[in-house]
Amino acid sequence: MNIVDTLNLARKWRSKNFDQIIGQDLVVRMLKNSLYREHFFPVYLFSGQRGCGKTTTARVFAGAINCQSLPQFRQQPQAALLPCLTCASCIAMREGKHPDFIEIDAASHTGVDNVRNIIDAAALLPIMGNKKIYLIDEAHMLSKAAFNAFLKILEEPPATALFILATTDPEKIIDTVRSRCFQLFFKPIAAPTLIDHLVAVCEREQIDYDAAGLALIVQETEGSARDALNTLERVRFSAAKVDRPAVAHLLGHVEDAYFVTLLATILSRDVHKLLAHVHKLDRTVCSATFVWTHFVKLLHTAIRYKHGVHVDAFQQVLPEIERVIRNVTWKDLYLLLELCYKQEAVFLQASDQFAYLEMLFLQLCTGIVGSDTDSDKNSGAASALEATAVPVAEFVQEDEEQDDVVMDDLRSDAASLWQRCVHDIASLNDPVLLSLYKQSYFASFDAASGVLTVEFEKRMLFFKDKLDETRQLWQPIIQQWFGSKVMLMAEFTRMAGGAEAPKVTNVVHPAPTTVPKPVTQAPKAPTQRQGAMAYANRDRSATNKKQQSLYEQKFTLTAPEQWQKTAMILHYFPGTLYEIQEQPHHG
Repeated sequence: MNIVDTLNLARKWRSKNFDQIIGQDLVVRMLKNSLYREHFFPVYLFSGQRGCGKTTTARVFAGAINCQSLPQFRQQPQAALLPCLTCASCIAMREGKHPDFIEIDAASHTGVDNVRNIIDAAALLPIMGNKKIYLIDEAHMLSKAAFNAFLKILEEPPATALFILATTDPEKIIDTVRSRCFQLFFKPIAAPTLIDHLVAVCEREQIDYDAAGLALIVQETEGSARDALNTLERVRFSAAKVDRPAVAHLLGHVEDAYFVTLLATILSRDVHKLLAHVHKLDRTVCSATFVWTHFVKLLHTAIRYKHGVHVDAFQQVLPEIERVIRNVTWKDLYLLLELCYKQEAVFLQASDQFAYLEMLFLQLCTGIVGSDTDSDKNSGAASALEATAVPVAEFVQEDEEQDDVVMDDLRSDAASLWQRCVHDIASLNDPVLLSLYKQSYFASFDAASGVLTVEFEKRMLFFKDKLDETRQLWQPIIQQWFGSKVMLMAEFTRMAGGAEAPKVTNVVHPAPTTVPKPVTQAPKAPTQRQGAMAYANRDRSATNKKQQSLYEQKFTLTAPEQWQKTAMILHYFPGTLYEIQEQPHHG
C-alpha cells in the first residue's frame, strides 16, 4: 500500500505546487512574479488565520526557488509547472530530506541560543539548491530577545539565504522585525471555493455526500481548509453519507427550524410549551454553546430582516421567521438580544449551561410584551426589559415611574432586601465574591439619594479590587432590589469579629467661668475655611477638650457634592465630623 493512501485527508490533499493552492490567488500571483523576475526579498512574512495555506504556500515557494525547472518557467511561465515535482530537489522536498530547506517550529525554539544556531548555519553555502531557506512557523512565539538577535541577519542575510516567517498573529511580531519583511496576507478561503474543493476531494476519495452537508462543514470551519478536511473525515467515519443531518449530529448542532419554533414560543409567552420544547434538546449530543450562539444569531437575523436588510443565515427558514416576527416590534427583539449579551459572561462560567439556558429562555418568555401599533405610536407605553446578570423572578421596568412604584414597598425593610441580594449573588458561581458579601453588614440606605452603605471588616480591604472588577455582575442584582439608581458605598470599617469601629461622640464638659453671649440668629452654613478645619476621630487631650468643647458643633455632611474632599476622607476614614468655631474675643 502506498504510504500516501494512509495519510489523513488534510495531509494527503496538501498542495504540492502553485496550481493546487486554493483561495489565495493574489498571494500566488505575487510569488510567481517574484520567481519569474528572479527578484527575492531577504525575509517574507506570511500572516493569516489557521488553515488558510500559509505553511503549505511557504513550502511550495521554497521548492520552486530550488526547483531545476525554474529556468524553463522564466522562459514560458504559462507552460511550465512549478515546482515540477520530478527533479531531485523536488523529490527531496517531498520526502522531507532537502538539506537546504530547514523548517523550525518557533513554539519549541523560542530562545536566543536557537536563533544563534540559525545565524551560524545561514552563513554556509547551499548543498543542493540555489538558496538555503529557513521557514519559521508560528513566528510570533519567539521571545523578544530572540527577535532582537534576528534583526541584523533579517535585514542583511547572506546572499544564499532566505527567511520565511509564518504566523497567525502578526501583531505580536515586533515592529522592527515587521519593517524588515515583505508581508503577504492570507485571507479566509471563500465558501464557494472551499465547497468546490471538498466536492473534488469527495469524488476522488469516493465519499458519498450532498451539497447541504458540505455547505454546513464550510460554514462551521470559517474559511479554514484544514479544519474543513478534518471535519469531512470525521463525518466520513461516523456516517454512511456526508449529509446535513450527519454533519449536524457530529458537530452537536440543532436544526434551524428548532430555533424558529423556540423564538415563536418565547414570543407567545407560553411557559408550559416553552419548557416542553427546551426539554427536546438531546444534551448528550448537542452543544450548549452552539444553542446559545445560534439563538443569538437568530435574533440578529430577525432584527435585520425586520428592517428589510439582506441576511445570509437561516435562508431555509426565512418564511417561518417572517411569520413569527410579523406582529413583534424590532425594539422587543433588540431587548431580547441585549439581555442575551448581558447574560453571556455568566453563561460561560455556569457549571450547568443547559440549566442556565432554560432559565434564560424563561426570563425572555415572561418579559416580552408590546406590538407594532402599541410601541411605535406611543413610545411611552413600550415595554422595556431590565437587563440583569443573574436569574430573577421577573423583569423590572426601567421606566422611572414604574421603578418608584415597585420600590416603594421594597424599601420598607432595606436590611432584609440586602440579605436577599446576598442570597442572589450565590447564582454568580463566584465563591470569592459570595464569601465577601456573606461577611458584609448592612449599614443604611438613603431612598432619596439611592446611596446604599454596606460595611466590611477592615481586614477585608484587600478584596476591594475584587468588588470593583466584578461590578458588572453584582450591580444588576442590587438594582433589582433597591432600584436602578442605587449606588453601593462599601466601607471597610468593621473591627475583627464584626464589632463596629469606635466613633467619637459629642461630650459635654463643664462650662468655663466666662460664657459667651448666646447666638440668637440661625447658624450659618459652614464656610470653605471652616470645612477645611473639620476632622474625624481626632484624639484630644483633656486640656484641649476643656478649652474647646463648648465651641465644637457636630457637623452633618448633607451635600457631598459641595464637600468632595471631606466626603472622600469620610468614606475611607469613617467617624464623626466636628466644626471648630473661633473662640470669641472679650475685651
